[in-house]
Amino acid sequence: MKSFITIDSPGADVLFSGNESIARGCVEAGVSLVTGYPGTPTTPVIEILKSVDSPIQARWAINEKVAFDIATGNSWAGLRTLVTMKMSGLNVASDSILSVAASGTVGGLVIYVGDDPNVYYGMVEQDSRYYALLSSAPMLVPANPQELLDFTRYAFELSEEIGGPVFLRSTTVLSNTYSKVTLGEVRRLRQKAHFDFNIDKYTKAGSIRCRKQHQEALDRVKKTATVADHLNILTEKGTKVGVIASSLAWDYLMEVLEKHDLDLTRLKVSTAHPIPGDKIRKTLESTERVLVLEELEPIIENGVRVQASMMENPPFVFGKEDGLVPRVGDLSPDQVREALSYVLGEKIEACPGLDINEKAESLKVERLLTFCSGCPHRNSYYAMIKAMKELGMDPSEIVVTGDIGCTVLGINEPFSICWTEVSMGSSIGLAEGFIEAGMKKPVVATLGDGTFYHSGISPMINAVATGQDMPVVILDNNWAAMTGYQSNFGTLGGDTVRIPIEKISRGFGVNSVKVVNPYKLKKSIRAYKKLLTARGVNVLILRGPCVARQPRTWDLAVRVNPKKCQGFEGCERTCIEALACPAIIRDGDDVRINQEDCQSCGLCVNYCPSAAIRSSPLKIRRKRIGI
Repeated sequence: MKSFITIDSPGADVLFSGNESIARGCVEAGVSLVTGYPGTPTTPVIEILKSVDSPIQARWAINEKVAFDIATGNSWAGLRTLVTMKMSGLNVASDSILSVAASGTVGGLVIYVGDDPNVYYGMVEQDSRYYALLSSAPMLVPANPQELLDFTRYAFELSEEIGGPVFLRSTTVLSNTYSKVTLGEVRRLRQKAHFDFNIDKYTKAGSIRCRKQHQEALDRVKKTATVADHLNILTEKGTKVGVIASSLAWDYLMEVLEKHDLDLTRLKVSTAHPIPGDKIRKTLESTERVLVLEELEPIIENGVRVQASMMENPPFVFGKEDGLVPRVGDLSPDQVREALSYVLGEKIEACPGLDINEKAESLKVERLLTFCSGCPHRNSYYAMIKAMKELGMDPSEIVVTGDIGCTVLGINEPFSICWTEVSMGSSIGLAEGFIEAGMKKPVVATLGDGTFYHSGISPMINAVATGQDMPVVILDNNWAAMTGYQSNFGTLGGDTVRIPIEKISRGFGVNSVKVVNPYKLKKSIRAYKKLLTARGVNVLILRGPCVARQPRTWDLAVRVNPKKCQGFEGCERTCIEALACPAIIRDGDDVRINQEDCQSCGLCVNYCPSAAIRSSPLKIRRKRIGI
């Protein structure tokens, strides 16, 4: 489908995902620049645009705030810009977003944010619609891939019409949903950069200026209520029960109504901010009971209840506040059916096939959430634990702060060595807080290479400046692996100038910086032992490329000698339990290596207490990995 992203074929019907629809919407809108930071579910938009022949510049930034600042500069120069981020990234960029929402924009500026109801990809069930209210900026909430395309194109027009940024909100399910999408015309804007030298618009110096900008932002929202109201669709049917729904909940509602041949008064809300007050009042006036359907927080529902409170004889309002619709997790057509049954006062029978979740649950296979076969991080954590034990430390009593990304999988069995996960780069600040609290044993901060560039630099400077004794472990696998192998500013062979972590760290004035290949276990253990006993801020970088992105090319086969292996029952703590490597599998009472999965990292060879696991006597061809 990527060929249809840029083809000028209006009216053509294609099968698009939500993210492909947004990428296409940028092309149709004549966007100049798309920037952002990787974060599921929004990551694919930039990946798609980078992979096609398009006049759009698509590139990653070091973090979401920097991405938004770049987007703002492009907008203030008069060009159209999309900036992408997941809900957690919106928190990072919020300082700039609130300021720019007050100042306003010139070229269309659209913020594509992806929320994650049900937490498919970790972190929190944040409802980013609150940021629209907080920043006094409009937010559009599409319901399907077709609307993601159409609303993306329209969002740029709206942004330029009101003179401010516009949020475009999706969710994990919606961004990854496929459906038929009809293409529109490709717009090729011939824009020339310019700048209006206006300090009243672009600065915040002085309370009078700030208050004026605040009022202008509120006026932009008020204007949106008029010019974008056509996106909110009221269908009056004269029924006693009405339904107000938004985003995916609307498509789920329509699915239920069509399957059960129901035709109710209904309002589709496509502007999360401002909500369509007039159409909500009309819905309330024509019904006796109203069901409000939305995922996560009751933002639209609260607006409906406010409107109802001003009526003399308001209808009953049902939703999240009375517990009928859940605030946790995402919705489903089955949940919508059950809620509608309650409000109608009659049982709507489940459609065939709606027991699929129960059937899937019965087929679920339990497995550890662990590292890939041959992942350098498995070696790194194993070496850390080994070094602690050799120093006479109990790993279960050592605080190791974790961070976002693949590195945090060290929290799980069998390592159980990381204890915290807050936000990008927090591991170093958390470690400093533990040290300031007076913890005497070493407090170790661990983070990945992408996280270091994103938000780890500032807290490390702080730790050096305050004279902390802090071991910092940076697990450098060369990519932003968890979000799909995007390059960062330390990636070998990446698409930017490489700025090595060790050079940045030495520039801070840390006591020492050591770079080690984690596959060299004995060397890694020695480096850890030195790190854990050193004074000041010391940095250990364990550098080995992500094997899922760069499979190892060593002529080395690892096998189990069945004559020496004590078997699954005979070994006190088997390699399967101790390493949780997916390539080591149980075959009855025997243990064997799956050669298709094995990356020949050699960790199991070092671990096996009976020396039953050995590498074949072939010459090893070592590939340079930049250390």
